[in-house]
Amino acid sequence: MNDQAIPSPELTAVLREYEEIQREEKALKERKTALKDKLAAHMQALRATEWMPQVDGRSFKVRYRETVVINYDEETLRQRLGERYRQVLGPDLRKLRHHLDEVAPLLEPQLGIIGSPVPDKVKAAIASGLVSADEFKGAFEKTEKQYIAVSQPVSAGADRLDAP
Repeated sequence: MNDQAIPSPELTAVLREYEEIQREEKALKERKTALKDKLAAHMQALRATEWMPQVDGRSFKVRYRETVVINYDEETLRQRLGERYRQVLGPDLRKLRHHLDEVAPLLEPQLGIIGSPVPDKVKAAIASGLVSADEFKGAFEKTEKQYIAVSQPVSAGADRLDAP
């Protein structure tokens, strides 16, 4: 990767426009959050969970609910409860994803319920003769996706495209 590459004028314009759109998205998200807060306050005042207003001849459906979110200090609880800590635990999908390589062997008996075909395993099964490629004909859809992320490095000497 050439971090020092100077883009063409066309790509410089693309990156500038991309950055501007990112700024606009951030501003829109902030505005949307403020509007949601106003609607939530209205719904609280109404003591309603659903509201069906008419605005400019169009129907809107506003739903409101409150939930309680509790964040535990897990290390403190682990120390205080010792072995009893396991009794208050439940599966955490975020932690499962983070430790998937470690827990995958333990999940093996439940793959019929929680698993999905994995392309590398399908290829290996076909290559080994366990299954035939014909068994997969018409049973999958292959598409190509492109992923691109544009961000700015957070290093002290990072130059911005168009510093404010």
